[in-house]
Amino acid sequence: MTRTPPTAAELALAAEIDRLGLTATCHQLERWRAKRWLAPTDQWSDPATSALRPDIVHRAAWLAALSRPGRGISWIGWTFWAIDDTEQTAALLRQALIRTIQLPLRRAGITLDQIPQGDSDAAFDTRQDLAERLLRGRRAIGRDLDGLLRAHAASAGITLPAPRTVSNPFDTALVRTGARLLMGGTADVNPEELTDAWRSVWTGPPEHLDARRSAPAPKPPPPSRNCSWNAPTPGC
Repeated sequence: MTRTPPTAAELALAAEIDRLGLTATCHQLERWRAKRWLAPTDQWSDPATSALRPDIVHRAAWLAALSRPGRGISWIGWTFWAIDDTEQTAALLRQALIRTIQLPLRRAGITLDQIPQGDSDAAFDTRQDLAERLLRGRRAIGRDLDGLLRAHAASAGITLPAPRTVSNPFDTALVRTGARLLMGGTADVNPEELTDAWRSVWTGPPEHLDARRSAPAPKPPPPSRNCSWNAPTPGC
């Protein structure tokens, strides 16, 4: 298949990335535009000066740094979609999130129609059983991953910023709570229980979690919408 010859803007951006010590071919720039990670070519230059916009160079440099054989752009691409916030990027982000959320269900052989709705005892018990099914064969990681990272950094003479997150996002308490949230949402996991699960592995300032606990509950969505992560609705 014959490729379109590179434009002057593509050649200029590729040269600028090369000047930063990174590599991006014109064909890569074309693919990033197709993925909507990079703006269309006619938006790359400042209309007043015709120079490449710094934010375009910065984004392309990020993409070049993350583009490695056998690796995907992953969540950085999602971040760019969220930042751009257009109708097209919002749809791409939603689709990516849905695929990711449904992935553990597919691995466990669970279909969406197996998840009962409603607040009956039978529906609740079934969702709890499905949450346990999600966890079968999953190996718990009980190590302090944040502590290990900091110890290795310290041995190399690197001081990391103060911790502001959890010591291990794969801790059993978080994973089990997350499985129940995936099956039944906040109807099956109350805010206090979720906060306690985070507190068990929290490494940041305690007042941050205390502030979350005392924050008012979010307002429910308008009843006129039927928003569901497995049944996309325009406007949701």
